[in-house]
Amino acid sequence: MSIECKGISKAYKHKQLFHNFTGTFSPGVCNCIVGENGVGKTTLLKIMSGILKPDSGMVTHSGMCTYAGSSPYMLRGTVMDNITYPLMLKRQQGRREQHVVLEMIEQLGLNALKHQEAKTLSAGEKQKVALGRALVWDPEILLLDEPTANIDRSMIEMIEGYLKDYLKQKNRTLVVVSHDYEQVHRLSGVLWEIKHHNFDAIIEKRENNRGLLECR
Repeated sequence: MSIECKGISKAYKHKQLFHNFTGTFSPGVCNCIVGENGVGKTTLLKIMSGILKPDSGMVTHSGMCTYAGSSPYMLRGTVMDNITYPLMLKRQQGRREQHVVLEMIEQLGLNALKHQEAKTLSAGEKQKVALGRALVWDPEILLLDEPTANIDRSMIEMIEGYLKDYLKQKNRTLVVVSHDYEQVHRLSGVLWEIKHHNFDAIIEKRENNRGLLECR
């Protein structure tokens, strides 16, 4: 399931972030979005998810799409309640079982916290819960903003491995915003770098370090 941005434009307070950006984020590889603070990485990801609307243009994709932000919001209830929530929506269609939630909690190192009120967790623990909530229903399209921010180094390798396994499934599209260039190097199959030039955004696409495509 690819995501295609067609003629996307977005401005904030007279600052043009994007102007007529067109690009396709392909399945089967990790699409990493990088750039300096304030260039619009998170804004682009939210537009792709449907959380924000562009000033003009459109985003097209098919299949289930889920987004996890860098400052995750915790729903009322326990860690287990939060990670179970997406499956409660899908359970009406007879999909998935509780063991999937318990397995996700175990993999994220949250087993000792599964009955704790989610809103009382530390920033790193909330990040893990948000990631588990995004991954547990196995969406076709996964959009992650700084997925390992505030997470201890010992867990980062496991999470990156989980994301790589996710991409091995058929027709899975992964887009990650990251400030961690070492992580980008480890994960990225396609690199999208946002730069501002003369009050406009240039989004450069590098595919496996072969060639360079500039999109405006």
